Amino acid sequence: MTANKKNVPEFSELSLFDISPSLASFLPEDFCTSNQIALLDDPSSKDTQNIRVGVLDIEDQDLIAKAQEIIGEKIKPVQLNDYEISKALSLIYNIEADSNAGPNLQLNSSSEIDFSKDRKPNLILQDILSAALQRRATDIHIENYNEDVDMRLRIDGNLHQVTTSLSPSNIQRVIACLKIVCDLDHLERKKSQDGRFSAQYDDGEHSRKIDFRASIVPGNHGQEAVIRVLDPHRFILDINELGMPANILNSYKRIVNYPNGLILTTGPTSSGKTSTLYASVQSLVNRGLKIMTAEDPVEYEMNKVNQKSIDEFMDFSDYIRSFLRQNPDIILVGEIRDPETAEIVIKASTTGHLVLSTLHTRSAIGTVSRLRNLDIPDDYISDNLLGAIGQRLVRKICEECKEEDPQTEEMLSLFYDSKDNVNHYHGKGCESCNGSGYKGMIGIYELFFPNEEISTAISTGASVAELNNMAKEQGFVPLVDNALNKAHEGLTSLEEISLRIGPKFPHAN
Repeated sequence: MTANKKNVPEFSELSLFDISPSLASFLPEDFCTSNQIALLDDPSSKDTQNIRVGVLDIEDQDLIAKAQEIIGEKIKPVQLNDYEISKALSLIYNIEADSNAGPNLQLNSSSEIDFSKDRKPNLILQDILSAALQRRATDIHIENYNEDVDMRLRIDGNLHQVTTSLSPSNIQRVIACLKIVCDLDHLERKKSQDGRFSAQYDDGEHSRKIDFRASIVPGNHGQEAVIRVLDPHRFILDINELGMPANILNSYKRIVNYPNGLILTTGPTSSGKTSTLYASVQSLVNRGLKIMTAEDPVEYEMNKVNQKSIDEFMDFSDYIRSFLRQNPDIILVGEIRDPETAEIVIKASTTGHLVLSTLHTRSAIGTVSRLRNLDIPDDYISDNLLGAIGQRLVRKICEECKEEDPQTEEMLSLFYDSKDNVNHYHGKGCESCNGSGYKGMIGIYELFFPNEEISTAISTGASVAELNNMAKEQGFVPLVDNALNKAHEGLTSLEEISLRIGPKFPHAN
């Protein structure tokens, strides 16, 4: 099918070939532009024994076989980079080079997944991205198995299987296409790579820019990808719209307006922490303050906020140190991951800055224990911790198919210590919610803000259990109780609370 791999040069340059419009008749323009392949020799020349074709990946046997079938002659793949292929196509077909520098992705709300056998890689990727936006997905998972390829969309926190035209024969070409739009090394197959790109999405009324973040990893059966959808319409930038209970919202807005100190947002991955941080920062933008952020990476660009993404050269602690020399008023740190970052964050909050960040803990009060584990002394915690907000995202019951849901004694015993007289609901599943019974998500919150008595207890080494009891005596409402209030209002179900937060009485019989 192709020449022996040992005889194929690892890399060539376009200047070595005589490229002209006379080559246009041998390979269709559409085939070449969509697959990033360029004819480099004239098949009609008697002097050419092996016709050379420029490709991104000389191991793409399916693409090489298809080009060979169209030309009708044996071909020899030559590895070029995407810029040189783009340049070659511009010379052959008399088109602008920039138009082929990367796949042209046209996303819209009316497109449907096309299952044509020879669907082009850029169009398959376009279908996938459009489908994700149509279905309100936050993540796209492309998974490669022995003789199968799966695509799943994370919608309202759960993964849903979606049938596409992805197959074992084209998945690597689609991932190569993804790498090109992310400006990654399409030849690297042994290491993971992260990148991002943007595309315009036509929702039927307006066209808007959507950002995507891609993570590509090698696997036993080829490369796999996860694409995060960063739709600006999904970001809540108004602190009043986060869904916090009124008592928590009022207290949180007070501590966010402190001139200095540390505010932490806690919870697992995909619990809405970034939205809370962004909404908090946005509430401070118009106060004439200098706000600087270090994120991994920047997910949404805010006006009048100096945002930085960490990288291999600058991590969180590096940025915070540099920020302290930039005279900021407010510093946002994407996550406190290690003792070094924790130490510099505490230093910043001690020296007159308001610092907002996140921690991975199970509860708001658990931030005290986590900071201790990061080698922060108790007196520093008590002096600088303004408050910690714990949160989760739970699915909302679909309003189109909501109905009463009598609960079993076993389920009720997980949440109530006496007979429950409150109605509960679930969604039976309908077309509006794709049969899931849920549509959309809502935030569940708890707020721990130490008063003088609790701060004194922290400074003397009080345990988290002791702090929890003291906080409850002073009105602290745990996460699960806030969730149960949402269930009583018919917004979510006990099953969902059990899944996302856990029972109130885990050892109930």
